Amino acid sequence: MATYTAEQISGYLQHIGYSQDVKQHFAEDPLGLLTRIQILHMARVPFESLSLHYSKHRTVSLDPQDLFTKVVVRGRGGYCMEVNAFFATVLRTLGFALFSTGGRVRGDAGYKGWDHMVNIVTIDNQRYLVDVGFGTNGPTRPVPLQHEHQFITVFPTKGMLEYRGIDAHTDPSQKTWVYSVRQQEDSPWAEMYCFGELEFIPGDFDVMNMRTSSAPQSFFVQSVMCMQTVLDENQREPVGKRILHRDYIKMLNGNETVVTRRLLSEADRVEALKKYFNIVLSAEEQNGIKGLASELKDRSKHA
Repeated sequence: MATYTAEQISGYLQHIGYSQDVKQHFAEDPLGLLTRIQILHMARVPFESLSLHYSKHRTVSLDPQDLFTKVVVRGRGGYCMEVNAFFATVLRTLGFALFSTGGRVRGDAGYKGWDHMVNIVTIDNQRYLVDVGFGTNGPTRPVPLQHEHQFITVFPTKGMLEYRGIDAHTDPSQKTWVYSVRQQEDSPWAEMYCFGELEFIPGDFDVMNMRTSSAPQSFFVQSVMCMQTVLDENQREPVGKRILHRDYIKMLNGNETVVTRRLLSEADRVEALKKYFNIVLSAEEQNGIKGLASELKDRSKHA
């Protein structure tokens, strides 16, 4: 399996703001190291769909070296298969035992086909769900694969894992891991996605990636989006999410959702990506969206 060089890992750790002795941290507390770099990663590496809109080719590569260049050298992110494939390569290089598998996201009409990727990391004979690429409702820490295990994502939102069947199954003996969230203590649980423990190989993700990056009905093809976790002032705990979606910027802080800015033109959106996410798009990239349905038509004269 692919790994990164020591120089690349050093560059990545610097990129996310990790300053400890990583080898010592791994030897003393591997779960603590995994938790720390996941939190820092999600605050620095955005979950985004920009390559499907702001480029000539509008394709997504899952090659580990391409991903390193995109994430560390260019300061970008990607959607689930990009950022989770990249993170898997980082973890493998650091010495973690893991495999990647596919997930099914639940939409308004029920579960869809394989369209998500997660990593399963084993530490001291315990398997953990590690997902840095699900967006607003994704887990922000490693989650042990334990039936009915509950945890905080970003307070007060709770997540839960269950090992059970789903309504799409026709065989009642079938079981899978189901990840759900609820926004308040008295809110109902909402299923987000499900996944199993069968290792997927690169060819599986190539097939998934092709459809997710090109099908007209794909959320990522339809929507320009970019999201990062926001940490507290000590850069320790997740306290919110910063989101650009289509024509607005919003902040999720606990129970509060605040739309901080409406985007009235492509120039507005390009400037917002730079200001809020430190993403600078080249002139060639900016031209790539011209003529697409996702292009933001200039409404500044009518605002």
